[in-house]
Amino acid sequence: MNPLADLADSLRGWGELLTGKPDAGRYFRTTASGIAVAAGYFVLALLFSVAAQSAGAGMPDLAQVVFGLLAQAATIAALGIAMAQTLRFLNIGVPLTTLLVPALYALAYSFALAYSFALAVPLLLVGPGAGLIALVLLGVMLYRLGRGLAGMTRGVAAAFAVLCVLVLVAVPNALYMLVSLLPPAA
Repeated sequence: MNPLADLADSLRGWGELLTGKPDAGRYFRTTASGIAVAAGYFVLALLFSVAAQSAGAGMPDLAQVVFGLLAQAATIAALGIAMAQTLRFLNIGVPLTTLLVPALYALAYSFALAYSFALAVPLLLVGPGAGLIALVLLGVMLYRLGRGLAGMTRGVAAAFAVLCVLVLVAVPNALYMLVSLLPPAA
């Protein structure tokens, strides 16, 4: 197991997925250790993103960082459930890990790009449209994931991408609303 080789392979795999080349899945290690490496890169990119976003406002306390990581874990779990149920409902004989590992890398890339972008350009200059653009690009990646690795038709892959993006947006917002109902600490 070489995490740096896995990262390089994931970049090659996503390059082939986005260009529509067949057999792009060979670059993703879909074993338990492959999931662990992809999840590790996701957490690393998430922490870098938090650090970049807090550069101007100060680093949040440890409890907020831990809660943020737990919220992202819940989001990834919900995404995995949505993917698994989609595969089951559509009777697609593809293991969940075939889609989940590349999706974790795609999420890590999106957080890493947000980190790099936040360092280069203050988000106040870009406006709220930057988040929407990032979600659309992530949706395109998930569409290509469904087409390339699960053999979905165009319409089904588009619906799959929309479902995944909705999960990625709805779960963190639902958790935020749930936490806001809790009484403040004394």
